[in-house]
Amino acid sequence: MNKYEGFVGKVLDGRYKILELVGVGGMACVLKAQDLVMNRIVAIKILNDEYNGDEAAEARFIDESKAVAMLSNKNIVSVYDVAIYPDIKYIVMEFLDGITLREYLDNKGAIGWKEACIYILQILRALEHAHSKGIVHRDIKPQNVILMRSGDIKVTDFGIAKLPNDAPAKNDEKAIGTVYYISPEQACGKETDYYSDIYSVGVMLYEAVTGTLPFIADTPMEVAMMQVNNEPVNPRDIDIGIPIGVSQIILKAMEKSPSDRFTSAHSMAKAIEWVLRNPDVIFSMSSVGAEESPVGRSTVVSIDMIDTTEIQPYGDEEIAESLGKKQSSPAATKNGTKKNGGKQNGKRPKKPKKASRSMFPIIVGVTMAFLLVVIALGATVGIDAFRNIQGTKETKEAEFPNIVSELYSQQLVSNLRNGTYGAKFTIDNITYDHRDDLENNTIISTEPPAGHLSRPDSSGMLHFTTVTVNRSSKVFVPYLKGYSKSYAEAMLKNLELKVEITENPTSDNDFYFDNQVIDTLPVGGTEVKVGETVTVYVRSRPSELTKTAKMPNCVGLTEGEARRFAETYSLYKVEIEEVEAEGGKGRVVKQSIAPGTVSKKDTVVVLTVEMPLKAELMKSLLGYTYEEAKELFKLYFPAENKESFILYFTAPSYLRERVLSAGAGATELFACGDTLRLLGCEDADDDDGTGIIVFQSLKPGAVISEKSFCDLIIINFEDDEPDDNSKSNASKPETSKADTSKSGESSGNNG
Repeated sequence: MNKYEGFVGKVLDGRYKILELVGVGGMACVLKAQDLVMNRIVAIKILNDEYNGDEAAEARFIDESKAVAMLSNKNIVSVYDVAIYPDIKYIVMEFLDGITLREYLDNKGAIGWKEACIYILQILRALEHAHSKGIVHRDIKPQNVILMRSGDIKVTDFGIAKLPNDAPAKNDEKAIGTVYYISPEQACGKETDYYSDIYSVGVMLYEAVTGTLPFIADTPMEVAMMQVNNEPVNPRDIDIGIPIGVSQIILKAMEKSPSDRFTSAHSMAKAIEWVLRNPDVIFSMSSVGAEESPVGRSTVVSIDMIDTTEIQPYGDEEIAESLGKKQSSPAATKNGTKKNGGKQNGKRPKKPKKASRSMFPIIVGVTMAFLLVVIALGATVGIDAFRNIQGTKETKEAEFPNIVSELYSQQLVSNLRNGTYGAKFTIDNITYDHRDDLENNTIISTEPPAGHLSRPDSSGMLHFTTVTVNRSSKVFVPYLKGYSKSYAEAMLKNLELKVEITENPTSDNDFYFDNQVIDTLPVGGTEVKVGETVTVYVRSRPSELTKTAKMPNCVGLTEGEARRFAETYSLYKVEIEEVEAEGGKGRVVKQSIAPGTVSKKDTVVVLTVEMPLKAELMKSLLGYTYEEAKELFKLYFPAENKESFILYFTAPSYLRERVLSAGAGATELFACGDTLRLLGCEDADDDDGTGIIVFQSLKPGAVISEKSFCDLIIINFEDDEPDDNSKSNASKPETSKADTSKSGESSGNNG
């Protein structure tokens, strides 16, 4: 028996009565409990014992509670309480009566584009709220999204969320286990932000409408590299029935460059709403031509320029209607009476009588009302006392709920027993039938049927004497590679398949973490008979690794990307060798160990990174005369591509420090010129050869390309003009004779 199953029936902190174990994950378990104070059902997430004392795990657990506590949105799970003790740490959350989107997609495969868009729309609304609070989820995937029975979506598990004011070091989260949904920047260990969540949402929408992931490979490392380097197949190439607009939304969300994705979760949500209302829309992927094709009058809409005032938000009633769910209609008026042109039940309302000025009727009315209340209370107390004396208490009849078409599961059984459906119900007998038109485990019929009235037995239970469940003769093995062992077991058992766990097979799988699924037999996607055995191959790692995983192919990657894959994923030690080359772009051109090689742990691999020639990196020109700068221009630029503009000024010498400081901090030629005029500098027609450069538009360290240019501002400082030696020392930085490029800094130049 699992340790946490022993909690069932006990009361935690004198408040939470544990009802059942819901699930066990890698870092925590989830229990269902009754809050005895608030009289509500809650979920309690408890950090596993093995992580008590683990500072990183505890910090992640606490950060999750902080993140969710900052949020209040109908599409985000709510947190009610947090307890941090030395021996136990738990979060009390809203109990969600539903299944994960992962389970739903595994059961359904590809779903209709409209249904998928409605789910994604709700996820985006949750993320829009989170992003507005400075929180980036960073682990958006179907496993962390709950689909409620009503069709509502709840986003959960903010365990690795990026919080406001997080230290940069916290941003380097490992992507193992979620590589199918992570963004390219997260796969490479780069800075993550709201655009990383948008990428993950794009992957989820891709999977939902096509029934397959955009990138699948033998190892998570290969998937991560595909996220960085490969372009996804157009969803319409998989299913031509997917609207063009939906396909465009997916591909824009999954752009490799964050700047090419949607600017926010809100803008992606608006695009989703637009395609829901106009399925034939074809988005223009740029704002070009927006004036010629305004969104209100054309089927061609700029995906970046959807006017939020031109589209009504997709409301709860529309969502429910699209999903085929019932939405209770609100009362017509506050008092519950219908408005009908001033009439009630088709009759003209009576004219109110003039109020009497006498207080006597009011006094009599109040007195009679008081006497009636006293009599009623007395009668109630007397009846209850009589019932208690007799030792009998009348039980009310309860109505049996409609559970036909629901999936039979332990969660459903628990909900029936714990009063989720009003009264408490139990199932006496399960029978099976076969219907090809229904999903496996769908309830076909119940006895008694829905609506039947009956009284509970002495234990307070009402009994479904028989529940008939659909048992498909065949099911598909889900894709489980990369998931945890416990998740794989739960998924297979839910499909009524037998599970056989085989640990540490002989093949080379050092990349996988402990208890991570390497593969299954039969493989994912295979159709098998219900009751057959599926072998799950699980990695069982020793506490100390002795060898690396396969060396990745790092050629073409940046230094940061290569380090991420070679060190973090494959456990090599990386040394970088930089070489200068014409046109060098800071990417790996050679590696000392061939791709696919397995070595001893911490083996050193040398990665050769090609850098631009030194002459191709701009130097500081500040403090030089124009004649001196000409020599550098010959080195930096072709003869036909010199500086674009030069502005000349004169200024009194006492402004030297302020002028140099203003020029060094400026970024645009004419704006800098305006600033200098305000300081007291005057325009000049030319330079007498003694003026010095105080501004350059191409900053030191910038990479020079064929199209580069460098605007300059040159100033002659007048009044009390120093002699040649002092002038030279004041206007130019000191440089060694060996420094042919004369790079350096002038007085007041911080660049």
